[in-house]
Amino acid sequence: MTKTISTRLNKEEIERLNEIAERENIDRSGLIRKFLLNQMKEYSMKEVASYYQKGIVSLQEAATKAKVTLYEMMDYVQKEKIRPPSQTKAELSNELEKAQEFISK
Repeated sequence: MTKTISTRLNKEEIERLNEIAERENIDRSGLIRKFLLNQMKEYSMKEVASYYQKGIVSLQEAATKAKVTLYEMMDYVQKEKIRPPSQTKAELSNELEKAQEFISK
């Protein structure tokens, strides 16, 4: 079920929307919906990317939380130059040992 939401825009903003809608061959309402959904998706990716950057979640977990594909999340973090926290050699060594223990079981 859908519901109607209204907002106020000035004359210039409406004219700009009309121009874009005409170029995109879509009605103004559809264009506004498209813009809104794209911004909501972008907001979700930005929010979970901060958790990825802090090392709280993996890239796959971030994608799942943002409700996007792994490839979309990968593109986003690459575009925004977001990197996971770097690990020390001791941390990497510890992870390697844990992985080896897990594999040998």
